[in-house]
This record gives sequence, C-alpha cells and structure tokens, in this order.
Amino acid sequence: MKKSLFIVAALFLHSFLCSAIEGVTLKGHIVDPENNPQPFATVLLKSSIDSSLYKGEITNDKGQFLFENVKEGDYYLLINIVGFERKIVNSVHISFSNPIVDLGTIKMKAGAKELATVNIQADKPFIEQQTDKTVVNIENSIIQNGSSIMEVMEKLPGVMVDQNDKISLRGKQGVIIMIDGRPTGMAGQDLATMLKGIPSSNIQKIEIITNPSAKYDAAGNAGIINIIMKKNKREGYNGSVSAGFGQGRYSKYNGSLSLNYKNKNYNFFLNYSYSKRLGFNNLTIDRKFYNNDTINTIYRTENYILYPTESHSPRVGIDFYLSPKTTLSLLGSGGTMKFRPEGTDHTNILDGNEQLIYSYDFESVSKDNWYNYSGNAELKHQFDSTGQEVIVNLDYANYWSNNSQSFLTTYHNADGSFMSQDDLLNEQKSDLSLYSLKADYSKPLKKDYSFDAGLKSSYVTSDNNIRFYSRFNNEETFDSARSSHFLYSENINAAYVNLKKNYKKFSYQLGLRSEQTIARGKQVMNSRTFNRSYIQLFPTAYIDYKISEKHNINVSLGRRIDRPAYEQMNPYRSLINATTFSEGNPYLLPQLTYNTELSYSYNNMFFANFTYSLTSDNITDVLIQDSETQTTTQTVVNLNKLNFYSLNLTFSKKLTKWWNTNTSLLTYYGEYSGVIKNNYINQGTPSIYLNTNNSFFIIDGLSAELGFRYSHKALNGITTELTTYNLSAGIQKTVLKKKGTITVNMTDILWSAYPRGVTEFDNVREDWVAKRDTRVLNVSFSYKFGKGKSAKMRKNTGADDEKGRIKG
Repeated sequence: MKKSLFIVAALFLHSFLCSAIEGVTLKGHIVDPENNPQPFATVLLKSSIDSSLYKGEITNDKGQFLFENVKEGDYYLLINIVGFERKIVNSVHISFSNPIVDLGTIKMKAGAKELATVNIQADKPFIEQQTDKTVVNIENSIIQNGSSIMEVMEKLPGVMVDQNDKISLRGKQGVIIMIDGRPTGMAGQDLATMLKGIPSSNIQKIEIITNPSAKYDAAGNAGIINIIMKKNKREGYNGSVSAGFGQGRYSKYNGSLSLNYKNKNYNFFLNYSYSKRLGFNNLTIDRKFYNNDTINTIYRTENYILYPTESHSPRVGIDFYLSPKTTLSLLGSGGTMKFRPEGTDHTNILDGNEQLIYSYDFESVSKDNWYNYSGNAELKHQFDSTGQEVIVNLDYANYWSNNSQSFLTTYHNADGSFMSQDDLLNEQKSDLSLYSLKADYSKPLKKDYSFDAGLKSSYVTSDNNIRFYSRFNNEETFDSARSSHFLYSENINAAYVNLKKNYKKFSYQLGLRSEQTIARGKQVMNSRTFNRSYIQLFPTAYIDYKISEKHNINVSLGRRIDRPAYEQMNPYRSLINATTFSEGNPYLLPQLTYNTELSYSYNNMFFANFTYSLTSDNITDVLIQDSETQTTTQTVVNLNKLNFYSLNLTFSKKLTKWWNTNTSLLTYYGEYSGVIKNNYINQGTPSIYLNTNNSFFIIDGLSAELGFRYSHKALNGITTELTTYNLSAGIQKTVLKKKGTITVNMTDILWSAYPRGVTEFDNVREDWVAKRDTRVLNVSFSYKFGKGKSAKMRKNTGADDEKGRIKG
C-alpha cells in the first residue's frame, strides 16, 4: 500500500513539475456590433483537417480569450454566444516561429431576438443517454411537477422503491444518493423522509451513473443517483418563485424561492424551499407459521400510519472570481424537519384452523425533530487553457435529531376481554459529524492523452443514544434491556489515478483507486465493540469505439465496495410492534462487487446495455421468523454471493413534430446464494421493467405528457416483490409572456404503484401489501423574474460518498 501511495504521489508531483508544455499562445477579443465586450462566450479551437476539438475556452469579463501551449497546425475558431449568430474564424495558422498569435477584435453579429430559453428547453429530451450516464431532465417534465423527490425516484428509468422506501437501481440495492455532487448524509428511512420533504420544483435534472470511474468514491455497487438542484445562472439580478398543491387521500403543499445576483467579481445565490405533506402507509400482513406442510399459527395484521412532515430547506452560496483562472466558492445549506407519524396496528393470532386465539392493538406516536447544516469551500485554479486544473474541497456537515416515541400494546382474549397491557416510552438523541478534504487534479498531455489524480480523507463520528422506559401507574422505569447507546467512528483515506487516450474513432480510460478504511464501534450498554481496518484496490477500465457516425460501442469494467450503514452494525433491537423487531448486525462485512457493462448506441436514438456483476458477502435485508416464539426480526446479513445479469434497451426519438418518446425495457436476473440462520438458499427469478415517457406539443405554450411504468415481480434476497404499474398524465401552459407556467397533473391514476410481495424463509410465509398515497392530483404555478445574460455557476462540492450510509 505504501508503495502504491508513493507512486500516486510521484505521478501527481511529476504532473505539476511538467506543467510547462512548449507551444504557442493564441488570443483575441470578442465584442458585439456596438463594440461592447462579450464575457462568457464559448470559444472552440478546432482542427482544420478533421474538425476535431483541440481546446475550448470561455471569455473573461472583458471579452478576452486566451489559448496557451497550442501545438503547430492549422485550425479554425467556432464562437457561440446566446443572442448572436454563430461565428467561424477560418485560417488560424499556428507555428513555433511565431510564439504569440493575436487575432485582435472579433465582432459578433446579432441573431434572432426571440432565442428564448423556452425553445431551448423544449428541444431537450426528458431522458438523455450519454456515454457514462443517463440524464433525466426533471425540469422539463410535466407529470413530475408537484411531486416530492422521493416520488420522482419511483418514476426514474430503472429505479425502484420497495415497501420500506429502500431505493434500488436496475434491480440492485447499494445505490449512493447525492445532491449536487454531495452525499445526502442519510440512508434508509431517514433518507426517505428527507426526500419526501423536498419538492420536485427544486430539481433541474438527475444523473444516473451505473459504473462510476475511479474519480468517484468506490461505494455503491449499483451506482450513483446524483440530484442536480436548480440554480439561476444568469448575469445580473434574477429569480423565481413557485407554489404547488396536491390532493390525494390527504393534501400536500410546497413552495420555493430562488434569488441570484452576479457581476464580474462575484456570483451570489440563495434558495429556500418549504414543504408540508401528509401521507399514509396502510400495511396488511398475513404471516403463516408451518409445521412441515401444516399451518400451525397465523398472524394477520392491519397497520395504518399517518406521515405528516413539514420541512424548511435554505441554501446559500457565493463564488468569488479571484482572477480569470481562479475561483473561490463557498456553499452553505441546512434543514429542519418536523416528522409526526402516528400509527395504529391490530393483529389477530389464529390457529391452523383460523380460530382466534388472542389479539393485540399496537399504538405508536412519534415526535421527531431533525436538523442538519453543512458547509463547503472549493478552490478551483486553471493553470492554462489546455484544461490543466486543480480543485480542492473542504467539507463539514452535522446531522442531529431529538425524537420521542410512545408505544402502547393492549392484549385481548379470544372473546375480546382485556388480557394485559404494555406501555413503553422512548427517547432518542442522535448526532453525527463529518469532516472531509479532497483534491482533484486534471492535466491534458501530448498526443491526446489526459491524466487525472486525486487524494481525499474523511472522518465520521456518530453518537446514537436510545433510552426506553416502561410506564405503569404513571411511573416510569428505565428499561436497560431495550435501551441502546451506540458510538461509531470511521476514517477513510483514498487516492486515485486516471489515464485517458483519445484516437479518431477509439478511446480508452484506465483508473485505479485505493481506499483505506479504519472503523470502530461500541455498544455502551453491554460493552460490545468491534474494530475494522482494511485496504482495498478498485481498478476501472473503459473502452469506447465509434464504428461509424451512427454506431458506437462501449465496454466498462470496475470493482466497487459497499460498507455497512452505520446503524446496520448497531446490535440494538428496536421495537416495530409487539411481535416484530429490528436489529443490527455488528459482524456485518462490506460487500465487494465486480461490474462489467457492454453498451451499444445507434444514431443517439437506440441504446442497449448488458451488465453482469458478481458480489461477494452481499449485504441483504432479511426477515428472520422464529416459529417457536412466533416473532419476526428485520435484520441484515452477508450472503455468500449474488450473480446479477441485466439487459436494458432504450428508445429515444422525436417521432413527429408534436410527439417525443423515451421508452426503456429492462430485463434482469439475480441469483442469491448463502446461509441464513443455518438454512442454505440458492434462488433467483427473472424480471421485466418497462418505463415509457411521452411528451406532446399541442400549440405554442401548451403541451402535455403521458407516462407509464410496469414492474414485473422480482426477487430481492428472500422477498419476492409482486407486479406494480403506474399511469400518470399532465398538461402545462405558459402564461404572462412565458414567464409563468401553470401545470396540472395526476400521478398513479389507476392506484396500482404501491408495493406488495411475499417473503418465504424456512417454515414461514408472509404475504404483505403496503398501500400509499400515490394517486395525487397536483396543481402548481411558477414564475421567473429578472433579466440578464447566461453565466456559469458551480453546482458540485467534494463531500464524500460514505455520508450516504448514515441512518437514524
């Protein structure tokens, strides 16, 4: 490992020392017809031989551009500015005999005045297939308007959400959720609750990356879902406001405000969103315990939980332009959320002849208050116009919560008479802090090579204190058997290198990432501890071949890791109802995955992706049913391996002048094998997933959208999730000189998108259905104000992917 780090550091240092490449400086000055300088113009330097892109640059606030270290040859310039005709400057000859080439003043010609942003967005498809990722343009979707981010997740191509709000991608769990390039800082139910509290009106687009490069953290065997939030990117003073109302079984409200001001010295932005939603989860369970082939006992449960949430999410940032090549960015965000779930649960316990033995009622009331804030500082410096740059990120984040719960269980005899009662109180305080430092360096080399390298270190501390009290005759007694105090710390140190080579029709990229993990956990109540320390290498390889103008093939390989979420290793046993518990596993190991993917594209219209992955020590959520005590424990275990195959076909095309379609068909098969509670399993089920989204242009300013999603039954560990489907439709009208937009849509029109399934293990079978408030009629209005020209603006920070493993 020391030798590997030495090589990485040596390459990193060598690139800095060799930054000077012999070449010619090319410069110029771009103005409008009135000789006013034009900042932020895109200037592309292309080869006169084959029109291949050599370098790109953006003019500074004085309209000046500068290309350094240009090698000998014949070139031409292609210049683009919004509101002006495209400009081509031919016959740019570069020779070492003339070290500085000054093209002088280049005057642009005014273009059509009505080059409106609306027209640009209309041409952008809902789904874009790119070489290394799939981009879903949420801001262009009508039927996504008025939803929460969590509801949007359920409609993304290849993304599925189960009955416990766990997110999977192409049938695989182990997805890293990021917002603006930063991990969310949550996982499990906490992540789901946060995503439910953020309106979709704040989203610009979502990137789905199934096989990330070595530049990304190695976490996430299924890939990365990166949510890009909207930001006003125009010079001067600009902003937008939005408000929405939704009505399903219960009502939902959301609103947002975005302000931006930019000049030549700095760029300031402020975003705020508010959400108040009431949802429900109606879970019915039929759990049968068998003795050989004979039913011994039946548990029938009807559970109904209301989920009221209210959230405030501010976000503020500023970019300082210290020089034409150096930018310092500061970003701060925070959030508060009130979560007040109330649940009722009635369970009948029957014998094998379905005669009632006894029953119980379980009531739960929670008052949860969650808080978070985070800060990021980013320094970006461009050494020259070749693309050589270094980016340094420093991050800090803190997440804490104060939660109180009450659980009342009342038991009844078969005749309905009172049997007994348990009254429990719970107080939970959680605090998590994360520190990270990350540096990324990029450098184009001679002969169309490019080199990337980076270092990072992160440190996480977590303190989760849960105290239970039994209450009898208004007296409270501390219950040490149910209580828990779990301490956890984790340090990850990493380094990576990437080398890329471009040919005329062929390119490849090789990468290697090394990660050292040092983790410690302690359960204070019983003094159980664990310590982990290991180093892993994660190679990646990508090959891209352009067969012809319309045909392209891409092959990628990689190795990834999924470390257990912090709370998955907490041995604490929490109460779900009188006969169901949740328990962590302190002996849980990280899972390691080898991914391969073969992709083919035709005319940027048809895409085919075949993937195979092999996962060892697969982290799997299981329900362990104890037939003797007739209780159920939700926990996580390591299965020996998971063999996973998938084929994804996507068709994206403008069929007519008024109809665009994006349709994908995913088929996949996962084979799980391993031992759970001394029982060996080896099982798999093929599945099909269909997603189609269609947009229709009716008249100028009026459009519509229709979406349909079908998910065939699929196996996830020991649970078979049954078929679901979702039909949604919407219509959108621009008003107020196209500055305002009114959207009306209805999601899950047939009310058939809620999850349902069957869990079978050992001598227990559980059939369950989880109905939710998925059929919702939404009405929303948004308005943009301010004037100005387009300006660049930073979106991403350098926080680490392991933040997404936090659970509350």
